[in-house]
Amino acid sequence: MKLSNIKHQKSNIILRVFRIIAWIVGVLFFVALIFFIRMDFRTSDATVERYFDKRGVAVTIHHSPYKGHTVRYLETGDTSANKLILFVHGAPGSSDNFHRYLADSALLQGACLVSVDRLGYGYSNYGKAETSIAGQAEMVQFVIDKYKADTVYLVGHSYGGPVIAKCAVVNPGRIGGILMLAPVNDPDSEPVFWFARFARWRATRWLLSGANRVAGDEKLTHVGELRQMVGEWSQLQTPVVHLHGYKDWLAPKANIDFSRRHIPGHLLKMVELPDKNHFLPFTDYEMVQQAILGLAVP
Repeated sequence: MKLSNIKHQKSNIILRVFRIIAWIVGVLFFVALIFFIRMDFRTSDATVERYFDKRGVAVTIHHSPYKGHTVRYLETGDTSANKLILFVHGAPGSSDNFHRYLADSALLQGACLVSVDRLGYGYSNYGKAETSIAGQAEMVQFVIDKYKADTVYLVGHSYGGPVIAKCAVVNPGRIGGILMLAPVNDPDSEPVFWFARFARWRATRWLLSGANRVAGDEKLTHVGELRQMVGEWSQLQTPVVHLHGYKDWLAPKANIDFSRRHIPGHLLKMVELPDKNHFLPFTDYEMVQQAILGLAVP
């Protein structure tokens, strides 16, 4: 057999192997994409109860009437305590993003812990988007008003960052401090990814779960909402802790500079994390726990 024929056969084999690998990767990507866009990102009441029961922590699940529908929020700890720590998730997400924190014995000391399903997520008018940051903050304030605690500390991840900042601007007398975890604050660096447009296109919107439709709707209006807030950051009167990773491609590093420029310097504690990404509440539990304790425990 001629050398040229052998080389040709080898090239054909390599090409076939490459095509098979590419086909497998393509199928796996498609399956993963379908799985993701169909996820509802919420946990049923029964599953919530089992989670906390296994950890020996009493949990109360509230479904409260709010503007013609209901909002759900989870509560652990001492409801008569003078300190309330309230958690606000990003997009998509739900109150279950902070289950572990609500069961944390150190955080429970002398405090009531609450995690909300933001409007459109979990069991708070699921699938119906409230794209206004002010509207989301108003619902969070509605939950805060259910408690008698004099001092409230807010923890917000991603989209939850500007939501809790809005709460602090509106109600400075009661908010003792806010902790923003990888927040998306800067309208000029807000990335809009191609898959967010699935929520806009009629041909693809029906494929998405309710949570992903809401997340897409929020994403496509987020820049405008953040622009409306630009002048409000300087009005903050409460301590602000901002944790942000350099490897965060969902909330770029420009958000660090934005906070430095717009939040009063004497109130801001910036923690820059060169090796961290966007998912701090999930990947860096101990660090976030200590940040909460540092903010909420004098």
